Amino acid sequence: MISIIIKNELKKFEADIRDLCMAFFPYQKLTFIHDDENEETNESSRKGEQIDSDIIIDNYFTGNLSGDRLTDKSEIKRQLYDYLSKLTGKKLLWGTLTGIRPVTIVTALIEQNKGESGNVGESGNVGESGNVGASYASPYGNNELKSFLKKEYYISDEKANKLIDIANREIEILNRDEIRDYKDRYSIYVGVPFCKSTCLYCSFTSFNIDKFGEYVDKYLDTLELEFEKRSAEINNKLSPLTLYIGGGTPTSLNEKQFEKLLSIIDKHIDMNSCIEYTVEAGRPDTITKEKLLLMREHKVNRISINPQSFNQKTLDLIGRRHKTKDVIDKFMLARSLGFDNINMDIILGLPNEHLLEVLNTLFNVYKLKPESLTVHSLALKRAARLNYELESWMKETYLAGIADVNKTEGKRTIDKMYFMSNVLAKILNLKPYYLYRQKNMAGNLENIGFAKDGFECIYNIMMMSERHTVYGFGTATSKEVFYENGGKRIESVEGYKSVIDYCKTNSVKKKGKCPINN
Repeated sequence: MISIIIKNELKKFEADIRDLCMAFFPYQKLTFIHDDENEETNESSRKGEQIDSDIIIDNYFTGNLSGDRLTDKSEIKRQLYDYLSKLTGKKLLWGTLTGIRPVTIVTALIEQNKGESGNVGESGNVGESGNVGASYASPYGNNELKSFLKKEYYISDEKANKLIDIANREIEILNRDEIRDYKDRYSIYVGVPFCKSTCLYCSFTSFNIDKFGEYVDKYLDTLELEFEKRSAEINNKLSPLTLYIGGGTPTSLNEKQFEKLLSIIDKHIDMNSCIEYTVEAGRPDTITKEKLLLMREHKVNRISINPQSFNQKTLDLIGRRHKTKDVIDKFMLARSLGFDNINMDIILGLPNEHLLEVLNTLFNVYKLKPESLTVHSLALKRAARLNYELESWMKETYLAGIADVNKTEGKRTIDKMYFMSNVLAKILNLKPYYLYRQKNMAGNLENIGFAKDGFECIYNIMMMSERHTVYGFGTATSKEVFYENGGKRIESVEGYKSVIDYCKTNSVKKKGKCPINN
């Protein structure tokens, strides 16, 4: 167990301290001892808790706080990083960065320099959310950006170069003629939370369609009510830039239900100027010729067919019901029906996958040559079965991310997997265009999307970089983005997590203030 002493002045930075400690001590239990400046409480808590700790982290911050949160957070994390690096002998490729959206740091700097409106703060510092201090002189070139990232966040050359590359590419994409008015438009996400089974690593809101199939028709009826209630105000704006149907697995629905879903959208949303219409057809065992034809009829122009792995033993182990041959067959079927923008997802660090198994997956992806490839590093999400059964899995199963914990970054099996996936992307002429991170990721790495020029998922950029409003329908969250006063304000509104609760409403009740007037 790792015990971390939190002095009173650092309590508001506890989450930031925890995240960085987790990066140095993955998969270990972290316990906080709060120093509340009460000698009696302090002494008893330390006597009670520290005795059982393998490592005690204390006196990692010296100096005084300035009172500016971003400045103080950065300095606390740098000092903590130095302390933990000396303690463990480790250096992290991502340095002190633990946030989900590191690319926004760089895009904010570049856009501020070009006179664009980024997230402008008051601190003279850059936060992981992309907040740029008004007094900071923005770097002008890639070398200056790289120097800043290394000095401010201790980030490695490799990751700094990756961030700068993706940030420049994102800005280039957003300046295309058909996209440049994105701030005045919006995207739509339609959640279809049904799946054929729940994967070992999954924590998304999804319901087994074999067990909850009776709710599908009711769910679609409620979804239509929601569209009726909200579409009038949405359609007063410009038409959506992108629309994404995700899940779950939307193609888990039967043909009749799937057609109803697509028809609801066509009936209520003006799709004339929508440049990208994506359906997550992730599981090949849910794809049929009839569903593909329905998508063509309703002008879906981008789909995902996700192998995750091309090793059958892995698929059986993680709860995927398809065969590796199914991926190939359904991919070729989609090609024959005219789909020319197909994404594939793979996951690195899956149970019992060594480098050889990953190379097999990459070789099969190479043969199919998708227009885009999303490479995920396995994340141990709190609600996933793999996470809460982790102790037993660790005893019986090889997990590359965990097996590599005590190895130096850059020399681990998970890093070799990641390197080879980047090599494949380059061979296929797929360029990185978006990136995000999660907690408890294998190897403290990242998820990254690669695509051919002109085939990037614009929805992914808008959603991940919070570029404009995304209206969620069904069991999905809405996130409204306001550009004002030279900056950006974001309001999130959660939808229902439960299919059952959503279906009971017969109307659209949302928690909190909904960005669409209900």
